[in-house]
Amino acid sequence: MEISKLRKLYQLKNVERVGPVGKRKESPAEHSWSSLILADYFLSQMEEKKEKKEKIDRLKVYELLIYHDVVEIETGDIPIHHEEERKNKKEQEMVAAHLLKEHLPLSLGSKFHALFEEMENQKTIESRFAKAIDALDAIIHFLDYKEYWKGWDEAMVRKYHGEKMKSFPLLQKTFEEILSYVKKQGYFSP
Repeated sequence: MEISKLRKLYQLKNVERVGPVGKRKESPAEHSWSSLILADYFLSQMEEKKEKKEKIDRLKVYELLIYHDVVEIETGDIPIHHEEERKNKKEQEMVAAHLLKEHLPLSLGSKFHALFEEMENQKTIESRFAKAIDALDAIIHFLDYKEYWKGWDEAMVRKYHGEKMKSFPLLQKTFEEILSYVKKQGYFSP
């Protein structure tokens, strides 16, 4: 039964990310959901303020975010600051994307793979917006877990996340507001 092939995607619920949710770890599925909420919020704000220079296809952003971490079913989550572990990340994720494509219903496998490549290549405004939202969601998530900022400083946050925001003034403004807040609240304390 073809519908049972979708169960492969449900395995994303079982993968753990670094970040907590209460007394357990967040899953990439939860992160994808909160990224969708964040994208919807900012796209609505940008439409209201007419801040978009180029039209951003809302549905495409949603699709990119729905599938952006699906490869973690095969690779697991590799946190952004684990630089040694990330050296082969791109290659591992490419292999995972091909493997997952083969386990999904044909039409969905092709769609997932195309979206994965679009997100990786970062050539469209939608993929760049989705990547910025992905980064911003992680930052916002950790605002509830001050202890996880230990060992981080402003330079690290800017290194890993800052460049992604620059094309989107509203995201850049929010990013700067968050950095100001975490500095004032002592999140960067050693």
